[in-house]
Amino acid sequence: MKERKRKITIITVIGVMLFSCVATLSYALWERLFTQSDENKITTLDCFDITYSNESAATTLNGAVPIKEEDGLKLEPYKITIKNTCDTNAKYNVILNRKRGSTLDNKFVRAAVDKETILLSEATQIETRSIQGFDNEASYIIGSGFVTGKKEKIINIRSWMDWETQANEGQNKTFTYKITIETGATNEEPPAPSLGEAIIANYEVKEDAPDFTKGFPNSKTTQADITSKSGLYKTQDDDGDTYYFRGKIDNNYVKFGQANGKDLIWRIVRINGDGTIRIILDDNIESSAYNSTISGHQYVGFTYQNTKPCTKSDPCVTNYASGTFTNTHGGTNSEIKGKLEEWYNTNLKDYDDKIALTKYCNDTSYGIGTEDSSNFLNYGPYKRIYTDHKPDLHCPEPKHQNGSDRTYGGVYKLKIGLINGDELYFGGYDYNSTTANYASTDNYLRRSYTYWTMSPSYGLTSFAGVFFAGDYGGFSHGYVNNSYGVAPVVNLGADVLFTIGDGTSGNPYVVE
Repeated sequence: MKERKRKITIITVIGVMLFSCVATLSYALWERLFTQSDENKITTLDCFDITYSNESAATTLNGAVPIKEEDGLKLEPYKITIKNTCDTNAKYNVILNRKRGSTLDNKFVRAAVDKETILLSEATQIETRSIQGFDNEASYIIGSGFVTGKKEKIINIRSWMDWETQANEGQNKTFTYKITIETGATNEEPPAPSLGEAIIANYEVKEDAPDFTKGFPNSKTTQADITSKSGLYKTQDDDGDTYYFRGKIDNNYVKFGQANGKDLIWRIVRINGDGTIRIILDDNIESSAYNSTISGHQYVGFTYQNTKPCTKSDPCVTNYASGTFTNTHGGTNSEIKGKLEEWYNTNLKDYDDKIALTKYCNDTSYGIGTEDSSNFLNYGPYKRIYTDHKPDLHCPEPKHQNGSDRTYGGVYKLKIGLINGDELYFGGYDYNSTTANYASTDNYLRRSYTYWTMSPSYGLTSFAGVFFAGDYGGFSHGYVNNSYGVAPVVNLGADVLFTIGDGTSGNPYVVE
């Protein structure tokens, strides 16, 4: 009797056949075919409403060879929505079912549920599921999670041939599978949400494009628009979907770390595409020049005189373990980079395990102007922000007008840096246009002082300029040897938890 009760507790499972996924893996082509058929859908309880997206009949993945994990995570996902319509918490498993006759070895198949990846050879094999119309050879759990009562969750599924696959191991091989979702009620409490999960859960995400021709909110913005248009928006960066705050935000405060015996208060700028959380200190640590030397284009670089360009595939990475902050591509640190790292070493070193080593953009791509030794050059951020009013969180490669590489600026992997001009623009700041368009004091990024960004604006052999966030609510550019405020930016790890708080100034999220 006890054994029967135990089985009833465990096997309260709803198995829903969501889609068929036919993936032919080879060095020539990999196709995925998604279909939905009514006879494969099994519903035994009314608590769950499961839907799927991506109506296209087939998807051909670019890449005739195996791909790296970071590139696999950028593939367009297949989305599944699980909606729990009951009050009871539920657990779910995402199960990959391998079709009999598939010839590619499991150790070369990598699958991802959201951002978590696994080789199929390392997944837990379970009792083979019986699926109508599908010759199932084996079933594997590739992901799992919770859906609390009256909530829904979107699952993103991706798969690809693993980077380590050799030609003789992957050529002319096939792999066909189906995904099933199994879910059932549980008395267990779900794990504590990460800070990023809590933020997304607490906001209705806006996906419409804001008006970037003026600051927000500004002196003419109505209270109704401030309320309805301030919030969390979604766009994309190099790593996927990113969620950024814009306008008047009252609940993006984070308490993290200490300096001189005082708690440090930060504001959340965005959740990056890799899941890390970008925060900016709600204070000025000091005033500093960006670089004391002004005469030359290279002094807009966060580093300059690098031994090779800092690119997306080979970014400039700073080593924080030694405390000497050495760079993988050599080069000379800008003065402001040195100031930030000195402050990090003094105040944040003990919190190093909470801070992610992740991307920062010091965009030195070509913008407008004729680029030679005698002509004025504007970089990519100037064109996007000032000319086009089209900010973009993708970081371009550091290229000259003629397509050759620059050896200053570009893509970095750091633990501390500065906000960039595009992030400031997304947040609601206005380029230096008219007073009426400046962001008002309601904007969460506006300060009582002017502070540096890490976005280059212009250069000539005799001077170099970088964008700053003005204390008046607009932003413009200044010579790199000017002295402005320094507002550090760090990225909390994607899995960082918070202990208490609701994000308001009186009760900030606390990360310990």
